[in-house]
Amino acid sequence: NETGFRGKADVTYRTEGWDFILAGGGLYNNLDYSFTAKHPDGTFLEYESPGGGSPELRKQLGILKTFIHGFDFILMVPDTTFITGGVPEGGTARALVEPGRQYAIYIKGGTHADLKLNLPAGSYRAEWLDTKTGKTVWSGKLRHPGGEAVLRSPDYSEDIALSIRAAR
Repeated sequence: NETGFRGKADVTYRTEGWDFILAGGGLYNNLDYSFTAKHPDGTFLEYESPGGGSPELRKQLGILKTFIHGFDFILMVPDTTFITGGVPEGGTARALVEPGRQYAIYIKGGTHADLKLNLPAGSYRAEWLDTKTGKTVWSGKLRHPGGEAVLRSPDYSEDIALSIRAAR
C-alpha cells in the first residue's frame, strides 16, 4: 500500500490514486517525501527522492476522498462493462457501480470523452468533476429510456471524473 519511485510529479500519484480506488482498491496510501524532521508540516518541496508529495497533492487526494464518500460505495463493485465506447484513444476508464442507482467513473488520458454508457431506464443526475480543483464543471439531469446514453465531458487535461446517481 505504499507508492513512489516514479518521480515527483503530483499528476503521477493523483492519477494512480484515482485509478486504484475506482478499480475497487480498498485504500490508497502514497509515500510523501515533503514531510521531513525539519518540515513536519509537509511543506518541503526541494527533496531528491524516488517519490513525490506536496500540499497540493494532498488536496487533490482529498478531492478523491470526498468524491468517493459522496457515494454509498459499500454497495458498489468495480465494473466497466456498461461503458460501451467513447473513452479517449490511449485513455482508460475505471468505474464503481451499483447498477441503476449509482455510478462513479474515472477517465484518465485525453482531453475530451464522449462516453457511451449502457444504463437502465430511469432518471439520473450526472456531474463531471475536475479532479485537480474539486469543482463540478458540468451537471445535468438525464431522463433515459434505457440502453445506450452518451455523456459528453467538458474539455479537461489529464483526467476527469463523472458521477451518475438515480434521481429521487
